[in-house]
Amino acid sequence: MKSGFPLGFGIGVVVAAIFAVVISLIPESVFTSAAGYAALLVVAAAAAPPTVWMLRKAASIRAVEPISTVVAGMTGALTFDGLALSYWPALYGQTGEALTAVATMLLFAFASLGVAAHFMGALKVTTP
Repeated sequence: MKSGFPLGFGIGVVVAAIFAVVISLIPESVFTSAAGYAALLVVAAAAAPPTVWMLRKAASIRAVEPISTVVAGMTGALTFDGLALSYWPALYGQTGEALTAVATMLLFAFASLGVAAHFMGALKVTTP
C-alpha cells in the first residue's frame, strides 16, 4: 500500500493553520485564567479523536497507508506550529504569558493526538 505521509502531512499543516486562526480569536484572559486554560485543555483533548478519525478517513478515501497518514498528520501540525511559534508568533494573536499558554496547550494537543491514535487503534499494524 502506498505511503500516506504526504497526504497526512498536508492535512496536518492545514488543520494547524486553521486552529492558529481560531486561537487568535480567543481573548488573552482565557489563556491566563486557570479555569479558562483548563477548559481549553479539555477542548484540545476532545478534538483529538475526531482529528484521528478524519486522518484515517482521508487515508481510506485516497487508498493510502493509514498509520503513516496519522503520524504525518501529527508531524505536519507540529512542524507548522513549531515554525509559526518561532517565526510568526503574532499569528496566534497572543503575547507574553498567553502565548506561552498557547504553546503549552499545543503540546498537550499533540500528546492528546498520540494517545487518541493509540486507543483508537490507528497505530496498530494489521496483517492481511
